[in-house]
Amino acid sequence: MADSAPMIDITRTTGEKKEPTYIVLLKEDVDMDAHFGVLRPHLSGISEIKGNYEFLNVYAGTFSEEVLDFLRASPDVEMIEEDALMSLFDKGEG
Repeated sequence: MADSAPMIDITRTTGEKKEPTYIVLLKEDVDMDAHFGVLRPHLSGISEIKGNYEFLNVYAGTFSEEVLDFLRASPDVEMIEEDALMSLFDKGEG
């Protein structure tokens, strides 16, 4: 990865957030196993893959700022989004 590669922005959520969990969308032509092979040496501490949705070319995980920077600069990654808690019920109604 070149140091001059532009870093993608992380889509931030305004809702209640889970622990530092993110959803990562890979570009359409990226092989997920090959991507994981490059990513895994960077995973340590709080950073881990929590879910893998190959049919969508998406995975979720908890990532340190260092791993997020690695992902933001990766040519494999299309989008990174914070994972938020969702409620099916409007808390304003009683």
